[in-house]
Order: sequence, then structure tokens, then C-alpha cells
Amino acid sequence: MNEITPEVIEAYCPGCGGMRNAYVRAEHVAGGSDEDGVTSWSDTGMILQCCGCSRIFFRRDFWFSEWDTEGEHPVTGEPRTERGVETTYYPAPTTRKPPEWVGTIEEADRDLGKLLSEMYIALNNDLRVLAAIGARTVFDRSSELLGVDPKLSFARKLQELLNQGKVSQDEHFTLDVLVNAGSAAAHRGWRPKPEELNTMMDVVEALLHRSFILDDGIKKLKAAIPPRT
Repeated sequence: MNEITPEVIEAYCPGCGGMRNAYVRAEHVAGGSDEDGVTSWSDTGMILQCCGCSRIFFRRDFWFSEWDTEGEHPVTGEPRTERGVETTYYPAPTTRKPPEWVGTIEEADRDLGKLLSEMYIALNNDLRVLAAIGARTVFDRSSELLGVDPKLSFARKLQELLNQGKVSQDEHFTLDVLVNAGSAAAHRGWRPKPEELNTMMDVVEALLHRSFILDDGIKKLKAAIPPRT
């Protein structure tokens, strides 16, 4: 008897950390509509298996007709309807383990430690908007610990860090992008994609490690080097 080949779709694999082809091992669809049939919805749950690493994970696609938008085909220009589907995964695609040195920062400043803890909790529960806002707030507290007036605007804080030599020109650019991303999440409802959020975490962790971990380590290393004879 021939074995039925499972359907293959593209999905975010938590094992590989990116979009991969995945086998649909099981699927269940529920749906309905209002009494007038004006609005409708469907809720699809799928158990998937990555074609690469064989990791098993869960995906949910929730579609609501009111979320559909009208647009054009990018090639032909013909009108088409973009389905309003909200996709979530378990485990969350934005899971990220805090660096080992985060405990050192928690010991040094309780407020910054709490902010970091809540940021990673939001990140690992796929609360992307909250995680993006948290990243901006972590920068805000970090700049205060680096001697910048907390009453200044974000742009002034960045400029002050640059003027004091606390960040380089390249760091100033990346932190400016981070702050703008956090502001977009806080004030314009922007929900970053997993890879965009991971970039924000890279920027935050780089700032914290260089400012509070590496600089202290460099000072200790300098003190330990024996003088020239």
C-alpha cells in the first residue's frame, strides 16, 4: 500500500530559527459566520514537522473576513484580495535565551535587571510589541546609568552619548534605529517580524555588554597587566 505524501508548507521553525519547508502532520479547521453571512472566520491548527531538522511544532492561522484588504498583484497589476490571517506559533518564533552576563547587570542595577527580565518574558511569549517597547525602555535606563539626563528626548540622549564618547558613530546609528522601532511599536502599533525583533535584541545586548560588562572587564585586564621593565 502506497504511503500518502504529507502536504509541505513554509513555516517558521523554532529549531532552525527561520522560515523552512515543513510537513503538515495533522490539521484541524473550524469556522463560521454571522447570521447574515456578512462576516466569516476560520481557525486552523496544524502540527508541523520541519523538513530540515525534523522539529515538531504547532501553527495556528486565524482568518477574519473583516481583516481582508484590497490590493494589486505585484507583477500583473490586477486587483486581488489579501486575506487577513493572523499566524501564531508554539514555541514562539522569537524565543531567545538571555546572555549569561545578564545576571551581572541585575546585581548592579535592580531597575535595569527587572526591565531586562520583562523584555525577555515578552519576547519568549511572542508579545512582540511589548518586547519592542521594552527594548527602547532598556536603552532609556541604560543611558541614564551612563550619565545622561533622563529628562532629555531620545534624540538628545543619543547625541549626548555620542558627544561624551560613550558610543561610536556606528553605534549612534544602530541605537537610533532601535529607538525609532520602539517608538513605532509604542505609538503606531507596529508589530515587528521575528527577525526584526531579533535585530533589536542584538543592538540592545551589544550596548549592554560593551557598556557594563566589557568596559569593566577591560579595566580589570589593564590593572592585571604587569608594567614594562
